[in-house]
Amino acid sequence: MDSDIFRAGVAPGSPSTDVEIKMLLCYFLSHIEEPIGFTQLHEALSEHSLVNYFELVQALDDLCQLGQLSVTEEQGVQLYRITPLGREIGIEFKRTLPLSIREKALDATRRAIERHRRLTEVNIRETPCPAGGFQLELSIPDKDGELIGLRVFAPTRQECELMKKRFLNAPLTVYKGVMALLTGNEQVLGTIFSSDERKLF
Repeated sequence: MDSDIFRAGVAPGSPSTDVEIKMLLCYFLSHIEEPIGFTQLHEALSEHSLVNYFELVQALDDLCQLGQLSVTEEQGVQLYRITPLGREIGIEFKRTLPLSIREKALDATRRAIERHRRLTEVNIRETPCPAGGFQLELSIPDKDGELIGLRVFAPTRQECELMKKRFLNAPLTVYKGVMALLTGNEQVLGTIFSSDERKLF
């Protein structure tokens, strides 16, 4: 296969050699505290077009063989974790590629991990309505059942996706808003929309 295909979709200024890509992976994996799956890695690096699918697959395989990454399987998903040797390689990355690339990779990876975690913290179900539109069910599970559960109608696909996105980005803000309206707590109501919850979706 032509080498241009393997570089397809990669932004100018991104890591351009196998060594740089491996250093990039070692750098940001040494800065996150938990193992990460391939889907999250690919999602993060694709966000800024830093590394494409083919490069990522090859680099992960090489790093595992070299002992710079370890891989375990949990619930059918392979998870990658940096090793002490890999951390040493990650330190060298600082002297090789620009700060902007390092920051983009690290921020995108943390966002990917947070998105994955958020999807496990809430429940969303949509059901098409016979007459058109969608019935959207949103909830925040709690150890004793549900912290909150909402059922709303979305007349269009666009509004349905917007509602899901806003709920995923700030489920606690939605919860506080509903509680403020139900209890008449105007003080809380006035501060809801200044929430600093990070927009992940």
